[in-house]
Amino acid sequence: MPVKKKISTIVLFKRIRALFILVILSVFGFNTCNSSKSPEAKLVLRNDSEQTINFMKIQVADKNFEERNILPGTERTWEFKPNHEDSFSVKGSFTAGTPIQADSIGYTDHKDTREHHFTIKENGRVAYSSPK
Repeated sequence: MPVKKKISTIVLFKRIRALFILVILSVFGFNTCNSSKSPEAKLVLRNDSEQTINFMKIQVADKNFEERNILPGTERTWEFKPNHEDSFSVKGSFTAGTPIQADSIGYTDHKDTREHHFTIKENGRVAYSSPK
């Protein structure tokens, strides 16, 4: 014959309160983890010239991305966390001494803009594109 166990109202209240606290902490913890993850953006630099890039520096979102000896036809890729409205600054030089420079090119203000492509052309021209 099964024995029925009666739970007191105090024990029942403590169990419900513990379950409620656990649920609240889980919800807050989940929201905190998701809010701290800002989307990563991708920065791609391509050397489309026929010269080697001796030095290249790209600044965005208080970060500097530097690379040396970028051969013709090659790419370099970095990831960064964009701020709301940042522009890029590109500075560098070819091995022959030709300067590469572009200030305030491109923006990171769109949420759907996760990739930023910089193509270095002949004579140090910088082309910017942002495919979706």
